[in-house]
Amino acid sequence: MECLIIGGDAAGMSAAVQIRRRRPDWTVSVLERGAFTSYAACGIPYLIAGDVPALDDLIVMSPETLRKERGVDVRTGWEATAIDTERRRLTARTPDGETMLAWDRLLIATGAEPILPPWPGMALDGVTSLRTLVDAERVLRQLGNAPRRVAIIGAGYVGLEMAEAFARRGLDVTVIEKQSGVMGGGEPALTDRVQREFEAHGVALRLETTVEGFEGDAGHVRAVATDGGAIEADLALVALGVRPRARLAREAGIALGESGAIRVDERQHTNAEGVFAAGDCAEAWHRVLEQPVYVPLALGANRQGRVAGANMADGDERFPGIIGSAVTRVFDLAIGRCGIDAREAERAGIAVRSAEAEAGSRAHYMPDVGSVWVKILFRADDHRVVGATLAGHDPCLGKRSDIIGTAISAGMSVEQLADLDLSYAPPFAPVWDPILQVANKARFALAKES
Repeated sequence: MECLIIGGDAAGMSAAVQIRRRRPDWTVSVLERGAFTSYAACGIPYLIAGDVPALDDLIVMSPETLRKERGVDVRTGWEATAIDTERRRLTARTPDGETMLAWDRLLIATGAEPILPPWPGMALDGVTSLRTLVDAERVLRQLGNAPRRVAIIGAGYVGLEMAEAFARRGLDVTVIEKQSGVMGGGEPALTDRVQREFEAHGVALRLETTVEGFEGDAGHVRAVATDGGAIEADLALVALGVRPRARLAREAGIALGESGAIRVDERQHTNAEGVFAAGDCAEAWHRVLEQPVYVPLALGANRQGRVAGANMADGDERFPGIIGSAVTRVFDLAIGRCGIDAREAERAGIAVRSAEAEAGSRAHYMPDVGSVWVKILFRADDHRVVGATLAGHDPCLGKRSDIIGTAISAGMSVEQLADLDLSYAPPFAPVWDPILQVANKARFALAKES
């Protein structure tokens, strides 16, 4: 049996390993158009900041390791250019020219690509995106030119993380965001906290500012042109998010969803027989919204790849879906979220209520006590928790967010969340954890109305 995988990162390699474990006698081939496989793209900001010593440290499994230790035929520099779902053939561009491959089972794991608007000056030296290890190498080379000022376009996860990375390298950093707040502009209280953290570390945040292009001198970027005037920059990072790399699937007649990502069922199967899709090119089922969504995150890609690989090997596994759990850090401020926010609830027609609280991260008499702000959303009808946003100077904030995420996945009500038996010790939490405080605040408000 010939199993062919397009894409050698998270989803693709998770699938390849699953197939090899379950069907050691089958042939598993992976086509990767770049030079790297199975690497930690989420670690790139920390490489730039200097926390990670070398680019090679981000590689989980090299092509050589995959070939020798896992028995996977990894072919780097091979780019799939066309899929024939009827004849089960794939056309690829290789270092030696074009070739055609036959397959019995096919996985499309082509990932995502950065959103790069057609702004004037995009080709200037010093204007870059940051998605792959090749992009990371480019940014490191640019830093070798000793830039003084960097502009980051976009205040999403990558934009916020890179603001810290560049500032820690001693650059003057300006973050430019078209919306009224960071991370999509949906929560003013979160934006206020990020802005204060930026100010404390000398980073400028320009909200409600529209980029119009880039200005250069001698082929190198010198400023970002905006509707509020030029912002000087020797390096400009475009961090506007990503979109699914689904052209190959679309041209093969494979169905896409409304998001533009590949439509899959719970087994990661597409509408084409024998063709699966997983990772940042595919949709995922949202367990709160109860509909397909496009949320490209690392764990989801690995989980989808694992399910796809199992089913390609004649297994019968299901991907249960996601709730969009995510966490990041801006200097000393941790930010977490899970489930949906108020705007998503409104678009989906879900009536929600909210509660928020701010409490200490540990017992008040302990050193280095930080504050934790938590906002939860719960359904107005049955009080099931459907979303949360957290921020604070708290190294455990990500795990606190995960507790609420677990409650969302389990369909727990806010009253049940308030009754959780959470662990307590002064170095880790106050007696009443911030999660319990916000849940009890919601419960008390509901009790007053009954």
